Amino acid sequence: MKMKKLGSLMMVGVLVGTMLVGCGKGSSSETKDAKKEGSSDAMKVSLLCVGNLGDKGFNDSAAKGMERMEKEMGAETKIIELGRDESSYEGNFFDVSEQGYDLIISGTWSAKEVIEQMSVEYPENKYLCFDCAVDRDVATEGNIMGITYEGNQAAYLCGVLSAKMFEVENEKIDPSEKKLGFIGSLDTAVINDFLLGYIEGVKSVDPEIKIMTSYVGSYEDVSKCMEMTTQLYNQGAQIVYAPTSQSILGAVSAAQKADKYLIACDQDLYTELKDTEPELAPYVLSSSVKNIGESLVAAVQGWKDGSMSFDENYVLGLESDAVGLAKNENYESIVPEDIRAMIDEVEQDIIDGKIKVSTAFDLSTDEIAKIRDAMKP
Repeated sequence: MKMKKLGSLMMVGVLVGTMLVGCGKGSSSETKDAKKEGSSDAMKVSLLCVGNLGDKGFNDSAAKGMERMEKEMGAETKIIELGRDESSYEGNFFDVSEQGYDLIISGTWSAKEVIEQMSVEYPENKYLCFDCAVDRDVATEGNIMGITYEGNQAAYLCGVLSAKMFEVENEKIDPSEKKLGFIGSLDTAVINDFLLGYIEGVKSVDPEIKIMTSYVGSYEDVSKCMEMTTQLYNQGAQIVYAPTSQSILGAVSAAQKADKYLIACDQDLYTELKDTEPELAPYVLSSSVKNIGESLVAAVQGWKDGSMSFDENYVLGLESDAVGLAKNENYESIVPEDIRAMIDEVEQDIIDGKIKVSTAFDLSTDEIAKIRDAMKP
């Protein structure tokens, strides 16, 4: 499977505002390339959102990218929330594919096969598939771009942070209980990629620390997530790392109830909560961030300037700012300066290739289970 690693994609995204205001109103040849005959001057972009908005994470980040396209590029955008009923996906994709969009965006592994199928059924359309690599043996028309994220790199930083917090005098952490928790939405390669990075980050600091792992079995079951995260705290976990998709509010509610710290995933959850739910925000020590929206904007710009193509898969990590650790005011107030400096050095070592973080996509289910089980108390 062809993959291309980008080191400067996010910088492209930062420049979009100054380079592409009014995108789609350039030369006639550029416009003809990007648009179907009979369309308006504005570029038309649709996002088919797997799940729903309001997750304070993955989907909300993608929606922010659509907002930027509208404001900075003059694009006409539409977001369609698909929910979790996968039997409805195909019909929605067929409908959108018939409507003359210049670009159709969707993502995650649960919609991968449908997106690939659409790219073959509608070779004149252009598709962008994020958070999964496109199978070029299936998608043969050269009209679909794949973007994946090295979430394992950000998770490694979360592991280093969690382990180093045992060295800090903090009323929420008992240094004699060398236990941490991990709760994921589903037992899948995407979620276990976070788990492997987290385990390796923890072990790089202190191999004696144990990690207890649970899976909600759902992307959006808030009450079950709260219950299972509470169990991890009750079993002695001092900090829980929670790549739990839309059920994340259950995890942070459990952290508040247990008076412990949580590390969230996808968006900077502290920043998302500090104004709307200030009673929960202080319990979010940090988050591993996937800048989905920024990557979508940058991909559109890459399409427009010819630096990215629809017959490639692109992989984005720390070096492109597509993933990272949320270093907000709460993080800075809780984590001592020397530990923050150490984490910055680790981050640079990953970028420079001095630290290689393992990925779940290279391992079998049995191999992942063996690693996971070895971390149990």
